[in-house]
Amino acid sequence: MARKNDTQAAPGNSNSPIMLIILILVLVLIGLNTYLLWDTRNLAAASAIGAVQAEPEPTDPVFVNISPFTVNLQSDQFGPRLLYAGLTLEVPSEKVKATLMKNMPQVRNRLLVLLSGQEAESIAQSEGKKVLAKSIMDSLSAPYQGDEELAINDVLFTEFIVQ
Repeated sequence: MARKNDTQAAPGNSNSPIMLIILILVLVLIGLNTYLLWDTRNLAAASAIGAVQAEPEPTDPVFVNISPFTVNLQSDQFGPRLLYAGLTLEVPSEKVKATLMKNMPQVRNRLLVLLSGQEAESIAQSEGKKVLAKSIMDSLSAPYQGDEELAINDVLFTEFIVQ
């Protein structure tokens, strides 16, 4: 009888070390998985913080005021028409502002030539003003005396009277 108990104990003892190794292996895998999950969350949080800090701080807009002027428009059925306009340009930097201020006679000339070719009926409408603003941006962005092309963010009408 002693032999029967000995043979039954032997298989139980051989399973016990295998089960212990499997249990330790499972615990190690769970721990590794938890560590990697935690590490990727920290990386994601760090990259999100880095992405937020990487955005440039908004800068104050730079404006160039152009004093108001009067222009003769193309004649229509009502006879000669006049445009009294004041403009402010929004530019991206002080450097662009300095270039425009240095070349103000050319800026005003370009504006006068462009505006004198307009029809009163078209620029009196809201959509016509938007098209005119785009034309002004294109005209004033052209290079001055060998300089490179300028960037103009927006054209703002501060005064606008059509008679």
